[in-house]
Amino acid sequence: MERRSGAAELLRAQWDLLRGWLEDERVLDHAGAPSGLGAWTVSDLVVHLGFALRMVAEVTPSEREPLTLVEYVGGYAPAHDQIAADTHEVADQHRGRELAGIDSLAAPAWAAIAAGLPDVVLGRRGPLRGEDFLLTRLLELVTHGDDLHRCLLQHTGADRPTPLLPAAVDPVAAALAEGYEQVAGARPAWTGLELVRLATGRTPSDDPHLPLLS
Repeated sequence: MERRSGAAELLRAQWDLLRGWLEDERVLDHAGAPSGLGAWTVSDLVVHLGFALRMVAEVTPSEREPLTLVEYVGGYAPAHDQIAADTHEVADQHRGRELAGIDSLAAPAWAAIAAGLPDVVLGRRGPLRGEDFLLTRLLELVTHGDDLHRCLLQHTGADRPTPLLPAAVDPVAAALAEGYEQVAGARPAWTGLELVRLATGRTPSDDPHLPLLS
């Protein structure tokens, strides 16, 4: 029997929209163009979407005390070089067939979600509640979907529809707002996608508590 949570439903809906948008907007016509994220090309970033989702199928049950979502994603920055190296390796395997590649990368994730995740899982950055781990995957899709949208606007100069679901942006922003309050002692003045961009370092800020992750 398939077991799907609210986070799983949102993750699938956001993936389906983003996957269709990549194809409909011919994003990979710009495969070799800079993505705006260091040395990553658009091709690299597209494949990273599937690579990040595949990690759902890699988690194992854990009896350790789970980290908060913001604590977990705070582990991304120290692992930046490894994440970049892993992404380049996977991207090279799917060069020229990126869309088929991310479909194959995502397939095991959907199977794992259908089977149901443990209450607490061990991911690459430590233990985390299963629902929160799915929210980290949603954060990946929202953040990098927005990266690709802004990148496409830059390379084409034309307005393009957003690949993001408001219903997916909201819980990501809410989790980041909670993380901001934990470190700053007050709620952030920003909401929605504006907060996501600030918290992930996409938009510069003089706030000493930002970015929360990068």
